[in-house]
Amino acid sequence: MKREINFLGKKVRRFFLIISFLFVAVGMVFFFTKGLNYSIDFQSGSLLYYKLFSPLTSDQIAKIRDIAKSLYDKATIQTGSEGKEIWIRTKFLNEEDVKKLSSEIEKVLGKYDGRELTTIEPTISKELREKAILASVLAIIIMLVYITIRFRFDFAISAIISEAFVLLATISLFSIFQWEVSPSFIAAILTLLGYAINDNIIVFDRIRENMKQNPKEKFTALANRSINQTLARTIYTVLTTLLAITPLLIWGGTVLRSFIIALYFGIIIGTYSTIYIATSLLCEWKDMHIS
Repeated sequence: MKREINFLGKKVRRFFLIISFLFVAVGMVFFFTKGLNYSIDFQSGSLLYYKLFSPLTSDQIAKIRDIAKSLYDKATIQTGSEGKEIWIRTKFLNEEDVKKLSSEIEKVLGKYDGRELTTIEPTISKELREKAILASVLAIIIMLVYITIRFRFDFAISAIISEAFVLLATISLFSIFQWEVSPSFIAAILTLLGYAINDNIIVFDRIRENMKQNPKEKFTALANRSINQTLARTIYTVLTTLLAITPLLIWGGTVLRSFIIALYFGIIIGTYSTIYIATSLLCEWKDMHIS
């Protein structure tokens, strides 16, 4: 008989459950103290972008930073493409302030290849945040209903807690490392919720089949065997997905970075949560029910 990996032993699963919830707790501390590094789309402000013919020098970057901060002390400067791109983010600027800022910056830059200005008003940024939260909540509610119908309510609750963990753990990472949160981040989150729930359903479906075949077997042993039976498929799926998006992570540029980072780490978190959140909680539920 093939030897099984012990994923769900009482000590093992409780250790990972505690570690998981501690990580989320720490992440939420960062979230409520440092917050998220919202892109211009989620907070009111102006973003001035320049594409350059030649790389910026450190002296030019310092001068541009001083110009921007003279207008707004919390202005941020970001460069890319080895110094051939620069983004200047400030508070919401009116037309006159934009002309003043761009005029001063262009004196430092000299000739440039292209320029873009993105401006988001306060009311628009607030609406975007509210719709993003609503989309995530609705996705979780729909999944709860679906799994309750397809499986049972205890399976659904475990899966939704697992989904919440994926959501909160990904947000925690972005808060801790202050990676930028853009609208593509929301697209990544919704993709991850679907990916994670699919992984949960595959394991739950195998558990249900094994329960029919071995109705008297202890649930923890049965669930652990179900994870081992689907483990190869899970590993292959994760590896092929990560390999497919790795080039985008490296060469995708700033536009896709928020989406790819969230997707990359979220896939790993989602796979982890299927075993150590969703299935572990089911085992805890069954142990409590038996006792």
